Amino acid sequence: MIFRWKMIVLFVLLGLLAVSPTPGQEDEIAEETLQPTEEITPGVPELPETMVEAELSGQEVSAPTRTARPLEQVASSTTIVTGEQLQDQNFTLVAEALRSVPGVDVVRAGPTGGQTSLFLRGANSQHTKVLIDGIPVNDPSNASRSFDFSALAVDEIERIEVVRGPQSTLYGTDAIGGVVSIVTKRGQGPLSVQAYGEGGSFGTHREGIRASGGTECYHYSIGGSFYQADGFSAAAERLGNVEDDGFRLGTVSSRFGWTPADSFDVDCVVRWTDSRAELDDASFSLGQPPTDDPRRLYLTNQLFSRIQTTWRMLDDAIEQKVSFNVSDYDRTDTDDEFPTDFAGRTLMFDWQSNLHLTCNNLLVVGVDYLDESASSFAPFGFPPFADASQDKTGIYVEDQFQLGERWFNTVGFRWDEWNTAGSADTYRLTSLYRIDETGTALHGTIGTGFRAPSLAENLFPFGNPNLLPERSKGWDVGATQQLVPDQLIVDVTYFRNDIQDLILFDLATFTLENIGQARTHGVEVTGRWHWSDDTLVTANYTRTDTLDLDTGSPLVRRPRDKGNVSIGHYFLDRRAYADLNAWIVGQRTDSRDGSVTLPGYAVINLAGYYNVTDRMQLFSRIDNLFNRQYEQITGYSTGGFLAVGGVRCTW
Repeated sequence: MIFRWKMIVLFVLLGLLAVSPTPGQEDEIAEETLQPTEEITPGVPELPETMVEAELSGQEVSAPTRTARPLEQVASSTTIVTGEQLQDQNFTLVAEALRSVPGVDVVRAGPTGGQTSLFLRGANSQHTKVLIDGIPVNDPSNASRSFDFSALAVDEIERIEVVRGPQSTLYGTDAIGGVVSIVTKRGQGPLSVQAYGEGGSFGTHREGIRASGGTECYHYSIGGSFYQADGFSAAAERLGNVEDDGFRLGTVSSRFGWTPADSFDVDCVVRWTDSRAELDDASFSLGQPPTDDPRRLYLTNQLFSRIQTTWRMLDDAIEQKVSFNVSDYDRTDTDDEFPTDFAGRTLMFDWQSNLHLTCNNLLVVGVDYLDESASSFAPFGFPPFADASQDKTGIYVEDQFQLGERWFNTVGFRWDEWNTAGSADTYRLTSLYRIDETGTALHGTIGTGFRAPSLAENLFPFGNPNLLPERSKGWDVGATQQLVPDQLIVDVTYFRNDIQDLILFDLATFTLENIGQARTHGVEVTGRWHWSDDTLVTANYTRTDTLDLDTGSPLVRRPRDKGNVSIGHYFLDRRAYADLNAWIVGQRTDSRDGSVTLPGYAVINLAGYYNVTDRMQLFSRIDNLFNRQYEQITGYSTGGFLAVGGVRCTW
């Protein structure tokens, strides 16, 4: 413990005392307003002013390096989903928008509100780190510390950055498959108020209102919404289940900031959700499908908050950020046989210093301290009550440097010390080289990742306190090519991830052990075609081969083939817009031994809007246009044809 705090003090002093003669680029990505875009392909030359504006080449992303970087200098495989896309396609939940991201598989148990898992490049769902404005929101009271996307609405979201490949060097535990980083909106300008309402199939309706504004001294943005759907039976109707399972979701999201001086600012984020999902019984008998249960509910309250101060010194040559984050979970499952209450809390302190050593060299140094706790209460369980906590300290360093005008690189290292699972060291290197004469960019990354055991795995009853962190090594290499100048851009990336020390239940010792191993590898192909000034076609295809090295079977619920095609077109002098989107999912196994296989499917969705005036917009969305019947999980239903429409007004 003494060594840990000595190291913290050492790095704090380094950040405070380092001097740089050359100020660097700005790092406040949250202040930028992004235009709609698709896959962020590394090294793409500047585009003309079509649907994706020329400013695309000057935009920045922050998740791959924890600092704002121009897109053309980022080697990591990164996809952005903008707030404009979320609104134009009338998405309600973040999970809906992530289905079309390359390398991402989203699986939901039943209707809206059912447990929703996300798999990045074939890794497990608990191998995805999820952040909201830098707040780590993975649930410590969850059995594996995974994040359930079922109650995450699109409210107040400015953009979503999905970074694929191991990211533990910058973000610590859980980032084996990658990171989903969500940035919420900042207010600017005079007071603006927006209200909307919609309704449609399955008794669906949603209402919301938001207000925002700001000056050079302060900014504010706050919004709230309510969503409800009568839904359909979570347990498959083909098995005789008929009871509808509804969902309710209330969300309040806010962001406030104060800038008393050019060199100092304070930013505060608070997000609260309250959800109520009706569930069906998942039989405890192995292999039995779920059945109707009209009384079972899943109640969730979530509170995420962050306060951050930023100050700059020596003409912005040194930038210091200090933040404190809190994530609170309260969950209740009213199951007749095993009702349970869960509570979880994550507290995190984070200090980061950005040191501009030269105009082409940025050194990032940081220290974070995390404390997570969880408890569960099952009145008819054995034992009836569980309570545990653990903490860790992490130190990370990343050097971002440019060689010449075309070669961009990063080198990073991280050390974490958990009071329960011991230490974990990780590294990451990235490189991108641009050949502007041919419109080519070559990019590659290599790094390691880890996931510390969750509280349920190591400290709850029946856990194993001797568990070690799960570990991985991942790399990718690819090329971006502009095939038709200013019109057609394609990127091809090969990736591989080897995971070891996976935590599995060992029948020999009848406890959890670090005995699992897995391998994932494949190819991601993305393309963007500017057909005309008013028409944009985007497409992506992911081939993922996964292998459970213990059973010799593919990993569960990871399709080998997955693709997406989207055609967006403006009408009526850009007063109207329509988007046709199709996603295709190949067959995948649904049992660890490979004995159950689900067939592939294709779903086509349609969305659009019409601006009646500058202040009134009519919008609509159709999901599953051709009423395709399929299952993402054996025995669980998926929605058929769904149509919603509404109106949005701005003052």
